[in-house]
Amino acid sequence: MVRLLNAESLTLQQFKDEACPPYAILSHRWAEDPSTEVVYDDMAKFEDIRHSSVWKKAKSAAKIVAACQTVLELGFVYLWVDTVCIKQDNPMELSTAINSMYRLYHDAEVCIVYLYDYPTAEVQTLIQSDWFTRGWTLQELVAPQVVKFFDKNWDYIGKTGDLAAELTHRTRVHKKYWTSNAPVNYASVSERMSWMAGRKTTVPEDIAYCMLGLFGVNMPLLYGEGKERAFLRLQEEIMKYSADHSLFAWEDDSHQCCGTGLLAPSPECFRSTGHYRHRSDQRNNRPYQMTNKGIAIDLPLVHLEENDFVGALNCHDEEAKSVGLYLRKVSGNHYCRVRPEKISQLTQAPPRQLQSIYVNKKDPLLIAGMIARAKGGGQ
Repeated sequence: MVRLLNAESLTLQQFKDEACPPYAILSHRWAEDPSTEVVYDDMAKFEDIRHSSVWKKAKSAAKIVAACQTVLELGFVYLWVDTVCIKQDNPMELSTAINSMYRLYHDAEVCIVYLYDYPTAEVQTLIQSDWFTRGWTLQELVAPQVVKFFDKNWDYIGKTGDLAAELTHRTRVHKKYWTSNAPVNYASVSERMSWMAGRKTTVPEDIAYCMLGLFGVNMPLLYGEGKERAFLRLQEEIMKYSADHSLFAWEDDSHQCCGTGLLAPSPECFRSTGHYRHRSDQRNNRPYQMTNKGIAIDLPLVHLEENDFVGALNCHDEEAKSVGLYLRKVSGNHYCRVRPEKISQLTQAPPRQLQSIYVNKKDPLLIAGMIARAKGGGQ
């Protein structure tokens, strides 16, 4: 079922998925105080209160009315707006909506982006808008087939194809995804992760939840688990469906003194690694998985010294050169990642022989103890 706002009557209507009419969808920045946004429960009395100049939600109501007028001018009757088409206080409905959000934007005939802060004295260019800093707006930018931008006065600015150069400069999303309709899943995992670097969400866990559709995965929403745990769960879900080793190609200079696991603590770790690509020659396409011993994976190992190695990933940089991770053997076939601030650039082709290893989960205290034992000669 999908709930849509009738732009003519300003009333909500519900449709079965197979009977859903063509609709437009709104992308906007929520108010700093979410309680000033018009929500589902307000729509029953919307006509009575939208003309009130003292009502604290008047500004939000004006935004919805203007969006509806814009939709009608574009030739559509129905509009999907997150604030009013989802019962935000219903956990089951909210979870369902978030897990299907990407599809909602993808299936829309057009996405209209409202930039409430452009142009102003503080925001003199399009890409300075606060809209480009939010986590949720990433999928709202890349999922729809057509995206049209409007300024604070609802004057038309242009669509993604017209603004591709500016948008790519600001978002790191290659212009081919707007100018040639290249599917987003053509981008490697690390590339898509890099798009999220620098963005933020009001609710910490949403930094992971807003990326579900970007990777075509679903998972339960566990608000309160914290953003790092939510992001780790997201990566674990990606592992179930993707063989792309670029998931492990990230850099983090905040963990130089201890070992880490193969999974990143934050999208920020992919900021400078979006150019890595999964190898198409399938030289190492063996499955990997999360276990109670860490990630079980087969990798070619290049020995450096003592217990230190480079594990060559099945991915490459822009020059088609292999890349790998610095690993330290801690016991038997157990390793941890060290020097996570740097990806190893291999100057020669990695060995063809694969080693079956476990890379421990991130647990600084446990890993630090294992490293100490390894240095002392213990196996």
